[in-house]
Amino acid sequence: MTHSDASAPQRGRPTVLDRAAIATATFRLWSRRGYAAVGWKEISEATGVSVRTLVRHFARKSDIAWVGVPAATRRLREALAEMPEDVPVDEAVRRGVVASMSDDPMSPAGPDWIRLVCTEPELAGTAPTAYRPWIDELADFIARRVPGITPAAATALASGYQAATFAALVAWSETASHDRAATAAEEALGWLSIRGA
Repeated sequence: MTHSDASAPQRGRPTVLDRAAIATATFRLWSRRGYAAVGWKEISEATGVSVRTLVRHFARKSDIAWVGVPAATRRLREALAEMPEDVPVDEAVRRGVVASMSDDPMSPAGPDWIRLVCTEPELAGTAPTAYRPWIDELADFIARRVPGITPAAATALASGYQAATFAALVAWSETASHDRAATAAEEALGWLSIRGA
């Protein structure tokens, strides 16, 4: 057998992680013990994943809070791509945003996650960077659908929709006014309109 045999273990090969499971276990720890009190060792013990592997996949502990955003961005992209051209842009955006949300209680839209993000400054501080791909996706759609809009204005509108959605989720998490977070967001976004669309 040669040193380059394909069956030999390779160093540095990427590890496949269930990022959602890691996030769920970590959110539970943060909810019970507080964000600051939970370190990599505790996360490792709760998830069964080594500290070394966790740190390789998450540059900062706060990154774990945002693992659901790529999936939400993908759902947003798919919903907007399938949107018929005759649907008014306001309604299309509202439908796309609602479609991007998950019913998982530990997802970015679940009450435990919302409470953590609202009460922990480090998590709140990382939100703009985490949400940027979602905002960019929505801004691209708005730019395609609204004649004459500038890229900056499309990004500002998309950022406004993200902020309005998050505000609706915060209110929902505090009052439980609806069974589903998506219903609360849809109701709130119904009040927004895009001029010139």
